[in-house]
This record gives sequence, C-alpha cells and structure tokens, in this order.
Amino acid sequence: MDVTAAHIGVGREEFLSNLAAAELLNESDLKALQAETQSDVMQLADTVLRKGLITPYQLDAIVAGRPQDLKVGNYTLLSKLGQGGMGVVFKARHRRMKRMVAIKVLSAQLCQDESFVARFQREVETIARLGHPNIVMAYDADEAEIGHFLVMEFVEGRDLASEIAKKGPAQLPLAVDYILQTARGLAYAHSQNIVHRDIKPHNLLLDELGVVKVTDLGLAALSSGDKTAGSGLTQSGGILGTVDYMPPEQAVDSASIDARADIYSLGCTLYYLLTGTPPFSGPSMMSVLLKHRDAPIPKLSSKHGPVPPGLEAIYEKMMAKSVATRYQSMGEVIQELEQIRLQLGSVPGTNISSQTTGIFHPSSISSIAILRPDQKTIVARPVENSAISVLVVEPSRLQAGFIRKYLEQSAIRVLSSVTTGAAAEQAIRMEKPTAIVSSLYLSDMTGLELAQKIRADYPSAAPGFVLISSESESSEAQQLSQLNRVLLLPKPFGPEQLVSSVHLVTGQSISGRAGLAPPITRRNRAELRVLVVDDSSTARVHERIILNQLGFTQIHEASDGAQAIAAATREAFDLIVTDYNMPLLDGRALVSYLKQTTSTAAVPIVMVTTETEARILDPVRELGVAEIFPKAFPSDQVESLMKKLFG
Repeated sequence: MDVTAAHIGVGREEFLSNLAAAELLNESDLKALQAETQSDVMQLADTVLRKGLITPYQLDAIVAGRPQDLKVGNYTLLSKLGQGGMGVVFKARHRRMKRMVAIKVLSAQLCQDESFVARFQREVETIARLGHPNIVMAYDADEAEIGHFLVMEFVEGRDLASEIAKKGPAQLPLAVDYILQTARGLAYAHSQNIVHRDIKPHNLLLDELGVVKVTDLGLAALSSGDKTAGSGLTQSGGILGTVDYMPPEQAVDSASIDARADIYSLGCTLYYLLTGTPPFSGPSMMSVLLKHRDAPIPKLSSKHGPVPPGLEAIYEKMMAKSVATRYQSMGEVIQELEQIRLQLGSVPGTNISSQTTGIFHPSSISSIAILRPDQKTIVARPVENSAISVLVVEPSRLQAGFIRKYLEQSAIRVLSSVTTGAAAEQAIRMEKPTAIVSSLYLSDMTGLELAQKIRADYPSAAPGFVLISSESESSEAQQLSQLNRVLLLPKPFGPEQLVSSVHLVTGQSISGRAGLAPPITRRNRAELRVLVVDDSSTARVHERIILNQLGFTQIHEASDGAQAIAAATREAFDLIVTDYNMPLLDGRALVSYLKQTTSTAAVPIVMVTTETEARILDPVRELGVAEIFPKAFPSDQVESLMKKLFG
C-alpha cells in the first residue's frame, strides 16, 4: 500500500492519538514514533506500514478516526477477508495469545432481528462442538460494539474456486481426494443433524497441507429456522444457496431439504473441479434452476476426457434429480469414492512437515492425567457431583452460559459467574468453591496467574482449576503443568469433557514415577516409516527418542489428527503412534478413520495416553489398536510389541 496524501486525512497528533487508542503497538514502538518529531503524518504512516507494525486495513481505520472498530472482544482485526449477505469476515489476532482467527460479524440488519439473533445464539452451541479435520472449527461467539460475531479457525490457503481459477481443472486423483475429504466432513456434520445447504467450491478451503475444510457450515444451518426459507429467499432477498450448485428440491422448498441436498451440491462441485465450470449455465438464474430440474446430467467425460466408469456412475448418482434415486447418505458416497481413489493411485501434494509446532498441552479435553517434564504422572480420583461447587470466570457471557448449562446438566452446582480475575478473588473468599472453571486469558490477568495467587493465599485448601483456551503458549503451559490439580481444557469441548475435567481437579492426586528400560537397537527397523501423532511437542520428542533407541529412524510427526489424516492419505506408513486427547480430532476418532480407510486399515496403530478408564479405552481396543501404552512410553514394553509386529 502506497501512503499518499489521499490516504491521510488527519494531523500528526490525531494520527498518533488514534494509533495509541487502537493499542496496536507496544509501548517502545509507540514511544519511538512519538520521538520522530521531524516526521510528518505521511512519513509516520509509511514507517508503521513498512515495519509491519500495522496492516493497511488498520491504517485506514486509524486515519478515519475509527480505532475502536479494530477491537472485537479479545481480538484485533487485521484485514477484511470478504463480505456476504450475512455479514463481514475479518482476519484477526487474539490480543494475548497472538493466535490468528477468522471472525464473522453479522450484518447490522440481522443483528436487529431478535428472532435471528436468538437462533444464532442457540446454534452456536452446536457449531462450537463440531470437531472434525475437514470442517472449519468455531472457537467462540459473543457480542461487541460491532455486533454479534463468531470466531472461527483461520485457514492459511484459499478456496477451491480460486485454486481452479488459478491452476485450471484439477488432476483426477486430486479432484477425487478433495471431494472425498469434503464428504467426510459433511458426513460428520450430518451426524450432528446439520445440513450445509450451500456446498460449492467457494465454501471449501484448501490449506497448505492439502487438507480441505468446509466453511460457512454453521451459519448455513441457521437458515433452517428462517420463515423466509420456505419461499427460497434469505433476508438479503436472494435464493437460499447458490443456483450453480443447487439441487432441484432446494429451489422449491429450502426449509424441508435434508442431507441429500448436500450430496447433489457435492456432485456439482466434482464436475467443477474436473472441468472448471459448473454443470449447468444459462442467461438467467431461473434458466439455471430449470436445467437442474429438467436437463440431462452432463457427462464428466464430455469435458474432462476419459474418466473411470465407476466415477462417472458415482457422480451421476450424486446428481440424481430425485432424492429417492440419489445416494441416501454421505457415508455411501465415501465408501464408493474410497474404491475409486484406490484405483487412481497416489494423490499429488506436499508432504507433511516434520518440524515440531512448539505447542505444549499438559492435558487436553477429557484426559485424567498430566505428563510432567520430570515424567511424573498425576492421577486423580473423581468425587461425587453433589459435593462439587464451581465458580465460573469467563469474559464471554455466551461461553459462561454454555459452561453453566453443561455443569448444571450433571448436577454440579454453579455458585456464580464473574468476568475478571479480581472479581474471582473476591468471589473465592466469599463463596469458597471447590473448583474454578476459568478462561486462560482474562482482561486483568491470566488464568494461570489467578491459580498461582489462589494457591499462595490458600495453600492447604485451594480449589482445583480448569483453564479453558483455544491454544496455549509453551512457557505458560509448562508453568501450568507444575501446579497440582490444574488442567488445560482446549476448545472445542462438550459437556462430558468439561465435567470429566472438573472431576479430575476436585479429586485427590497421587504421584508416581515411570522408569525407562535400556534402549534396544534393531537394524532392520531403519527401513520402516513411522508417523507420531501428538499435540504436545514434548510428547512427540519423547516418543521419537524412544523409537530412535529401538532402531526406528524414518519418523514423521503430526501435531493433530487433521495433519495425521493428510499425511496418511499421501504417504505409506508401517506404524502409527498416536495420542488419545487432541484438540481437533481425538485418538479414538483418528483410529476409527484409519481402520475404515482401505489404504491404512492394516497399519499397526499404537496409542500412547494418560487415560486409564476402561470406558474410554475399551472402545479404542475394539477398533483394533495393537497396544495402548502409558504416556511414559516404556521402551521395554514397546520393544516387546515391536518384536511381535516386525520380528
């Protein structure tokens, strides 16, 4: 962005004042700018842009005198990603965690519609609990001066429409892979009673690892309760959905469609990926709608060239005019596409990075133990719900409401809810809760700092702490792991995960030490490829060390289930070692996926976990894992299994 007089409509002092009000610069950078007394406002603006201290979007807001518009809850807006009938999407960064997110802000018109806002708030609870590697995650939702907003995972990449526009039609194996990934995400959404209603290449994001993620899923589901949906109109006056990819029944009655509508739209998307155009076109919206209803389904081979007959048949059944003759579930689509993918061979794409992520979770989701740096494990005995009283410390009213609802559904008493650390200190003195459920990041302190202060004030009777966050920095997480009865619970989570965490931190802890046997080296194991999957970089390093000691040298790493799936679809592995508790896709779901996928069904899978309860681990054993090891990953036990697996 070139800084010219046309962009600057404020004086030097007003510019610096707005810049300070926006809280975009640290104190030293701001003082350095203020000290440049010889620089005029254009030079100052050029300096902050050139140094990357602010973005062009932020500069526009500052010179327009709108620094407050750059703050949305705990987030700072960085740039505008797009705009549609339902609102505006921004790229943003959490002010304390520095995590990049996408924020969708509902339009002012929709925010004035009380019935829509009420539906939005009800649906967010469902959306936030969706956890699948092929769905863009929803982290949080709240209301700020700018309006109601939804915080989502930011995907570094671009949508499939842009990908095809830039590179041309996709290669056959790649197109099938993209559709298969999308189908898996949609199958999961359908299992949660959510229908997308607007599947198209623009709503499928491709990240840098080649993982496809369905976006706008949650907000599309909101339309199901819209009275205008019966006439096929949204509030903005357009057809509900995109006509190029719309099934015939959706144009007639958007309110009554089901998961089979997404199957039709996905078939249209397959045609687009292979040809670069939608299956039907016409001079008007109505002409396209009529072709979806009446025109013969165009052959893939008519524009793409030869395709396997099986794929042509799958595509035509996905696009059947009648829902009765279409596939009846996305699971059927997945099953048949898997066979086609095997026929087509390997999928071109980039390999997964073997570098660590630097993210360390001492515990996550429903884990009942913490791996400490000194290899001590903490195991807790849960207490009865009736004996538990909880103080909720959460800046987001909506999130606090979800937490209260989850706990009260399990007969856990919620004493009160506060929004700051200072208010929490006072409430703890007055109400004496047995557990604190707190956001990791508060306006006046971190949840970790609050836990440390309370431990200092009440050394023998401190409550347990469950700290909730989308992500934690390594330094804070390692400090957290040193505190007894303190757990990190990553978003998204459900009632069972929250209640399990509260059980853990209100139980009595016992310490034990896990020993390691001397390393054993086997030369033939150097030829085997191993994938290690764990969201803790410390755990991955530990497992890599043990495997190296046992003779395995070709070790690849993935920091979550999504990366593991991406790796396993592109590379062949002889052994997979996975954690149970991971924020995007837990080990049970990952094992289930791998065992149901033809190319990975026979690969031995070893689980390494802090979990000990039979109700959690028995379903994993039933899926066919080779062994479940404790987090210490004892090399003597591992060696014994490796002898059985590989001789």
